[in-house]
Amino acid sequence: MLEEFWHYLGVRAVSREARILGYAREMAALQARHRRCRQAWHPHILATKRAVLKAAQGRHNQGGAALIIGGGSAHDLPIKALLQQFEQIVLLDIAFSYRTRRLAKIWPGRVFCHLHDVTGTVDWLAQHRQIPPQALVNKPPHPTLPIKPHWIASVNCLTQLPLLPLDWLATTAPEPAQLETFGRALILAHLNWLDSWQAPVCLITEIEDQHHGRNGIIDRTDYRPIMAGYIQHADQLASWNWTVNPPGEMADGMWESRTVAAYLK
Repeated sequence: MLEEFWHYLGVRAVSREARILGYAREMAALQARHRRCRQAWHPHILATKRAVLKAAQGRHNQGGAALIIGGGSAHDLPIKALLQQFEQIVLLDIAFSYRTRRLAKIWPGRVFCHLHDVTGTVDWLAQHRQIPPQALVNKPPHPTLPIKPHWIASVNCLTQLPLLPLDWLATTAPEPAQLETFGRALILAHLNWLDSWQAPVCLITEIEDQHHGRNGIIDRTDYRPIMAGYIQHADQLASWNWTVNPPGEMADGMWESRTVAAYLK
């Protein structure tokens, strides 16, 4: 807890409302978990970096600017290697760790940290604590950026977008089916938002969760049906397993793994 507190002090969030919903706290917890689970996470982080770099190197035109969504932590981003492919990189997230914000100081004028809520719903949720209007959910706003991106990457954040909003709404006790529909809508809205940039997109996301007990898999969640309309028009670059919560991280002998895939569109 003390480690998370020190990380929390270094987190910057896009708004007071984002802090109310827990985004700063979650970023601090992620930093602490990264250290605790470093060995278990290493293959996933390495695979993510390789996939991002492979997607960037496959472009026909070098240079220009890259926009990376989910860059608030940056543990899984090959920033130095990407700077050989792009003139500038914009990291976009709802909260940034102190470590990531230092990158803009290491590479001034080339790396930028831009705070933005890609769902466009967080402020509304904090103020109303109800499922937002469909029009708001379906049309996430584009950020006002210092540069125009020529290449987009959404990295390890797609299926995480509904988590804190759904946690926030759980105490208002809407019907579970309504919460599920809202969560799916946030995922689909992000996929449409990526397409709306009209630039090459690299999407790295979990496609399946597996929850394990002492005697095997307890349950699994398959995200591919939600993503079907997107991935059928994309090329899969790679796929790998990630032990996100290794044995000992969860109670009662449980542990959690994910199947992650990288797509290029």
